[in-house]
Amino acid sequence: MKKFQVLIVLLFIYNITSSGQGLSREYGVIGKEETSLTSYAPDKSADAVVLFDIGKSYFQDTENSFDVIFERSTRIKIFSEAGIKYAEVSIPFYHEGTIYESVYDIEGTTYTPEGDYFRKTAFNVANCHDEKLSDHWTLKKFALPDVKAGSIVEYRYKVHSQYVFNLRDWEFQSKIPTIYSEYEVGMIPFYEYEWVLQGRTKFDSQVVKEESGPASSFAGVQYHSLMTKYVMKDIPAFNSEEYITSMEDYIIKIAFQLAIIHHPDGKTENVISTWPELVKELLKDKDVVKFSKRCEKLPASLYSPDSLLNKTPKQKFDFIMNTVKANFSWNKSDSKYASQNPSDLLKSKIGNEADLNLLAIGLLNAAGIESYPVLISTRDNGSVKVNYPMLKFFNYLIIYSIIDGNPILTDATDVLCPNDRVPTTCLNDRGLVIKDGDVTWINLKTNMLSEIKAYININSIGDSIKAESQITASEYDGLRYRTSYGKDTKKITAMLNDDRTVCDESSISVTNNLQKERPYILKFRINSVTEKIGNKIYISPFLNFPTSENPLKQASRTYPIDMTYPTRRIYTARFIIPEGYKVEFVPEAEKIHNENFDLGYEVKIDGNSVIVSFNYTFLKAVYPASEYLNLKYYFTTLVKKGTEKIVLTHI
Repeated sequence: MKKFQVLIVLLFIYNITSSGQGLSREYGVIGKEETSLTSYAPDKSADAVVLFDIGKSYFQDTENSFDVIFERSTRIKIFSEAGIKYAEVSIPFYHEGTIYESVYDIEGTTYTPEGDYFRKTAFNVANCHDEKLSDHWTLKKFALPDVKAGSIVEYRYKVHSQYVFNLRDWEFQSKIPTIYSEYEVGMIPFYEYEWVLQGRTKFDSQVVKEESGPASSFAGVQYHSLMTKYVMKDIPAFNSEEYITSMEDYIIKIAFQLAIIHHPDGKTENVISTWPELVKELLKDKDVVKFSKRCEKLPASLYSPDSLLNKTPKQKFDFIMNTVKANFSWNKSDSKYASQNPSDLLKSKIGNEADLNLLAIGLLNAAGIESYPVLISTRDNGSVKVNYPMLKFFNYLIIYSIIDGNPILTDATDVLCPNDRVPTTCLNDRGLVIKDGDVTWINLKTNMLSEIKAYININSIGDSIKAESQITASEYDGLRYRTSYGKDTKKITAMLNDDRTVCDESSISVTNNLQKERPYILKFRINSVTEKIGNKIYISPFLNFPTSENPLKQASRTYPIDMTYPTRRIYTARFIIPEGYKVEFVPEAEKIHNENFDLGYEVKIDGNSVIVSFNYTFLKAVYPASEYLNLKYYFTTLVKKGTEKIVLTHI
């Protein structure tokens, strides 16, 4: 079980040897072992390996307070062309109001093999660029030069931060193996931090010692920093398969948060509170609940008061959500706080998702529909650790409404998403309702089944197979089709075509593209190459529609299989046996039925007509790791049945 521990009091020390102890860990010093390394013995398939990754965080006196300095140096050996991408570096840094972080002292070098020698190419810092991720996060990005298979790359940088609340987390694991990873943290007596180790129960080495040399002084207090070095060695690559929320939930890492502040005058301030206290703070926050309260005065600015007359609560709810979606645009920025005041939002008509959702909450409450903000963590942000009351876990805000006694979760950012649904990125564990009273958590998972039906009517089998097809997608699958393809015939054609199949673009028609409460319906004609060998024709009745590859490839798995939502797939194909041919072989019928999975496959022959039916259902959104091998078997079975061929032979 993961446990937070107070860094100041923990003095646990032990060491083990590393298989990579002969490698240099000094920046700029390349040894013979690094240059001769052609693969990583524990994982010979690795495209690259991290030779060392060394980080350090410490406090810097700014006269009135402290800032945090973070240093990092990394060296990577590239084994293959596919590994060149690991010479691309992204450094996240934070900014909020007057609190900021800055990245500086960036250096980088590439050592490129040339015969028996290495050519040294220095990185030009002018080639860095910034990429905005959100209102508060930016990436400093650069790529090391002159990289090819066999190269060694190394880089180092520093981050200056005024944000002492969270020390920078450290990820020991990455998508390639790591031989040596070290993080050293220098603590001072004014701050106590709690930390959590994820993915492992202990470090390979953990050493705590007091910094040597003259004592430092702040506000009359003499002190030495307490240095703790965390080390892990020979860490395997994190293999991120399909059906995972975020690697942030499972990767081996250590995370910190400020727990207690000891002021020089002797006062102590507890920083980590409880969930009830945290909710109380948010109820008073001008950019959360108070923002939505101010929005309760805005209905007259957006619609006539008579617009809600004679409407049921559900009709009022839909009217208000549709009004917000039609008149305001999401700027693609996630946040748990509003970024502007309500009057500015009315003028700009654009905002982050908290702006839009808090506006909708105000309008809904003004119409008599009980509604509250819900703080969540999106799927790519990882899950909320409910045992630890920390705001840092949340990055998004949605709406919780009660209509005729029934709870509804909604979100105003996606015009194509039904009003009683939230986007799939929000389907992640649980959310915290911000309202007076007891702390309320709400389940964000959905048991609502999303379904795709594909009907294939093969009306000609000759030199090519010609078919008329229809795809019907409901619930989240319908939303996915609307969002990804809509009525764009170019995108639809690209989705349907492969090396054997061509869609007739002129035949494409889409029904219910904007009718988000109804199934999305796509009709089209398709031609496929006929597979003939000798006097036999091999027919894949469902053409290229079913999945043809098992997405679960690992031998085992230690983390859940998260499919986002339950899914059903139904395929029906019909064709007439061509004149002069007969059926020589049909696949066997198959049936699987249990609490986790359903599958059915059947072939019926009626005279010269053949009807093939195939369906499968994953009945749960999330499966525990203990079900991995069963799910792997189900995928193997559905891939086999979905791609099995019927054999016709010439009479």
